[in-house]
Amino acid sequence: MKEHISQGALSMITRERLAWNIRRLRAKVGRCAFLAGRAVQILCDDGLSAGFQRVRSAIRRKLLDRRTVLEQYLPQLVPAQTSLADVINLLDERWPAHRPMRSIRIPKATPRVSIVTCSVGHGSMFGGVGTSLVLGALLANRLGAGLRLITRSEPPNTDPLRDVLKANGIVLEGECESAFAPSEGGREVPIAPSDIFLSTAWWSTRSLLQTIPRSQLVSIVQEDERLFYNYSDDRLLCAETLEEGGFPVVVNTEQLYRHLIHGPEPLTNLQQDGLWFEPAFPGTDRPRTPRAAGAKRRFFFYARPGVPRNLFWRGIEALAAAIEKGILPAEDWEFHWVGMGILPVSLPCGAQPIVSQCLAWTDYQSLVRSMDAGLTLMYTPHPSYPPLDLAASGAAVLTNEHPGKADLSRYSSNILTAKPAMASLLEGLERLAKLAHDDEARAANRAADHISRDWATSFEPVVQRLADRFTEHRAGRRAA
Repeated sequence: MKEHISQGALSMITRERLAWNIRRLRAKVGRCAFLAGRAVQILCDDGLSAGFQRVRSAIRRKLLDRRTVLEQYLPQLVPAQTSLADVINLLDERWPAHRPMRSIRIPKATPRVSIVTCSVGHGSMFGGVGTSLVLGALLANRLGAGLRLITRSEPPNTDPLRDVLKANGIVLEGECESAFAPSEGGREVPIAPSDIFLSTAWWSTRSLLQTIPRSQLVSIVQEDERLFYNYSDDRLLCAETLEEGGFPVVVNTEQLYRHLIHGPEPLTNLQQDGLWFEPAFPGTDRPRTPRAAGAKRRFFFYARPGVPRNLFWRGIEALAAAIEKGILPAEDWEFHWVGMGILPVSLPCGAQPIVSQCLAWTDYQSLVRSMDAGLTLMYTPHPSYPPLDLAASGAAVLTNEHPGKADLSRYSSNILTAKPAMASLLEGLERLAKLAHDDEARAANRAADHISRDWATSFEPVVQRLADRFTEHRAGRRAA
């Protein structure tokens, strides 16, 4: 459209642009000389008349006088008095979860195992948080201690804790209490020498390292948390925290443990301090929900668009292509999307996903037992829980490969893997559909799998080693 504008009109537009830019420049120059300089640079690149060129040059010379800029504007940008305390406050504001927990030392108390986590709402109880609660309860039972739930992001609610323990067949023998310890404000948390703290994430570990002696700390690592971040300050701090030694580190699955020790960035401290366990899936040994005559088969998709490592976008791309190509015909399948923050998306051929979000633990288990197949992606070394949930319940499931995670058949032959490239996923979905239609093969794979259904059995070696360690520490402290 520009070639149809007259030269006079163009000059008027140019003058108006210059006047507007000068007004904008005057408004911004006092706030940031760099932004002003950039605006002038844009003006310099415009085609202007000779008169405007002189105005431009005058403004440019003034603003590019570095001494003038420094003397006039730098004091406004950087306070004259900057102390170490200001830097510490700035760092605290950037990483509030790393601050030491507000606490008060008490000489003695009934022995407690304190689980430190962000939240225990129903939406955060799957996978890692639930596993941490089970470990804390089993360790408390072994030590004859009480259980204390400490949350950092929102006030605790012990009802989900009771639901999780009941669903997983765990009976807490001692007392249960709770405390809210936000990163800023809140009441002081009483800490006695006999207390044991179970950290559930690297940031809570970093906070506890500044709050309690290492002899009272144990952490549970359920993913290579460095992979949550780009190469940045966050990743650096995470890596430094995971490399800390002098306290037990419990790793979720042997596969993740081997990755952390032998992977591209090995954590050598785990050779001394590391323990691992294989997760259990109680409830998956119950009878499957029968499919009604003539009903569609049911397909589970692990949908968490807010969690990048779950490859939501690649997953829906693969599902859409599989439906269009007839690998998963819409007339044969009922698609269930399970997760959090799920976007309203329509699938090809008129297929409409049935969305389930923030399910209670027992509702989730019931839904899984009704599935015939599933696609659940995890772009990390850990196998993740949904593939094991589905396979243990008798469904066929496809997940992606990752360095060190090429084959998961040691858990179950109901778990298929494929590279996350589209062509590989579509080939994997073809294999998945074939297995999903073979009810006898899936039942046989379920009967022969190596997936635990009992947490007490899965955690026994870890709980015993932790109990021995803390019992010896207590005895040494009493002797001293």
